[in-house]
Amino acid sequence: MKLKKTPKIIVPSHDVNWKNIPLLHFYNNRFWYIKPRKYTGNSVKYQKKIRNAIIIARQMGLLPFSK
Repeated sequence: MKLKKTPKIIVPSHDVNWKNIPLLHFYNNRFWYIKPRKYTGNSVKYQKKIRNAIIIARQMGLLPFSK
């Protein structure tokens, strides 16, 4: 049986928003793609919150779309 990974950064779900740039930067790789759930070890619910926050931050101009 394969063991489930634990998330690398554990923060409360209410702290995940588009203004928390250091947290969102951790979930992007060097080409500014969103890291998949397989590598981050997040739950589906938490990964969706991260993804939506990254998309909003990109639209606001706080994160780049690509390198």
